[in-house]
Amino acid sequence: MLNITKDTNINKITRHYKTKYFTKKYTYNKELGAIYDKERTIFRVWSPVSSKILLRIYDTGTPLILGGSDEYLEYPMTKGNKGVWEVEIYGDLDGKYYTYVVTNFLYQNKEVVDPYAKSAGINGLRGMVVNFAKTNPLEWDNYNIHKVNYNNLVVYESHIADLTNSITWNGNKNNYRLFNGFYEGNTSYNGVKTGFDHLKELGVNAVQILPLFDHTNDEVYENRVFNWGYNPLNYNVIEGSYSSNPYDGYVRIKEFKELVLSYLKVGINIIMDVVYNHVNEHVASNFDVLMPYYYYRYNKDGSISNGSGCGNETASDAPMFKKFMIDSTEFLAKEYKLYGFRFDLMGVHNVETMNELTKNLKENVNENIVVYGEPWSAGPIALDDKYVSAVQSNLALYEGYGCFNDRIRDALIKGGLNPKEALGWINNTKHARLCDYKVLVRGIKGLINYKVKDRSKTVTYATCHDNYTLYDRMKAAGVTDEATVKKMAMLTNAVILTSDGVGFMLSGEEMLRTKNGNDNSYNSSYEENEINYEYKIKHIDMFNNYQKLINFKKNVNFGTLSFKKDYPRNTLVYSISDNNYEYLVIHKNG
Repeated sequence: MLNITKDTNINKITRHYKTKYFTKKYTYNKELGAIYDKERTIFRVWSPVSSKILLRIYDTGTPLILGGSDEYLEYPMTKGNKGVWEVEIYGDLDGKYYTYVVTNFLYQNKEVVDPYAKSAGINGLRGMVVNFAKTNPLEWDNYNIHKVNYNNLVVYESHIADLTNSITWNGNKNNYRLFNGFYEGNTSYNGVKTGFDHLKELGVNAVQILPLFDHTNDEVYENRVFNWGYNPLNYNVIEGSYSSNPYDGYVRIKEFKELVLSYLKVGINIIMDVVYNHVNEHVASNFDVLMPYYYYRYNKDGSISNGSGCGNETASDAPMFKKFMIDSTEFLAKEYKLYGFRFDLMGVHNVETMNELTKNLKENVNENIVVYGEPWSAGPIALDDKYVSAVQSNLALYEGYGCFNDRIRDALIKGGLNPKEALGWINNTKHARLCDYKVLVRGIKGLINYKVKDRSKTVTYATCHDNYTLYDRMKAAGVTDEATVKKMAMLTNAVILTSDGVGFMLSGEEMLRTKNGNDNSYNSSYEENEINYEYKIKHIDMFNNYQKLINFKKNVNFGTLSFKKDYPRNTLVYSISDNNYEYLVIHKNG
């Protein structure tokens, strides 16, 4: 057994963690976290290298500095099998808050939130003991996710605040930017429907919401600033800044469940955007305090690997982080009736973990659950050679999940990291390139490459929250005429919504949304990211066209899609046979 001290070489420690001896002796397969029962709560946390862990129980989730209290009761935990620390506290702890105080070779008496905490107080500073039996809305048991064939799925991506931030949303002012606003009905502006009613009218059958798990930001109402949410704090906790009362850990749970239920009632499934590839700050994070250097990957020189581009990358290949990802997604999917997950920078993760995670969701939650992700990383990753990463080149190894087809995106509009002046098939009206045309033919068939024929693995899209909106992309490429920009934007998603594979669109594209030329609005204002329903009035013809395309996408069988030859490369012509009907689809740029 390695005698680890503060000065022990990091690589020596990480090599020890990866030995068969350590894996066999310390991999734990049972439930972790605060396991609630009315008679008692069992607190269980994995930390083989720690010499002492104390449990603190608080009456409030709000520290004294934020107007609450720092008074607590403290209990020693006992180290048992597999390096798991445990203590049983008798009595009903429903609604109490808790933390762990950890001592090991690197940290001394460091207070952290349980990684398995399922709710929290203000700013995610204290975990919460939850009796989930009392969190379900009326009629919760009457609805479940709706089964949708992959090629009839239309995913609408939105941030919680974007849908309701603009004054043109015109809903209850107390619900602006909140879960409650995201499902508030009967809102309109100058004759057009807004918010939730707008989405129902548009006709999409799934909404993918930017990260709504707890992220590192100030949840105090007066201090809130816009944040996409790609800075994870507590993965199993719902973000408090979208609730009407972030001080009470129950409110965020109940209001998000009301949101999910409201959408299920009208046939719309909810997909959660998850970010397991990194944390906001790895040093002194709850993972690192409990098991220093275990949960993250390191380079050969001992420096932290940064395949996420956010300062660290998690080790999905490590058995106990793989367990965490599997446990976390199962909990979230079951408790909140989620239709699926979108994995941020899925290429940071290894295929083996993604395969096991997806299998677990389909077998233990819902066989119809949908999983897909970004098949790339933001930089080199430090994954051991015995594993393969879930990048697009390993698509054939994916089992039961898929990824974004950035190839059809780039063929259409030259999105992503392409120079802003680059022209794709849509806006290269004078000379459509043969290479773009060939990629479009393949992409419309729901395929990413020539090797993999499984169309359920493809998410067909042109825009998402990253990079430009369609309007801004055309403008950046030098298209100045407004009418032409509109036609190009319309044509782009006309291709997407008449293609095989999962259909995906950015919120607001149906009304020619702009972010004022901003191609990376993660830290911009609420106003720059909002959906302004003035555009719906101005471009109601575009909205009506999207309605028809979405209805087509939802109801046509794409299994018999075939291209017509002998057309110039600026024209895409194909037929889709569906029962007794044959649809002829023609797209022409220019």
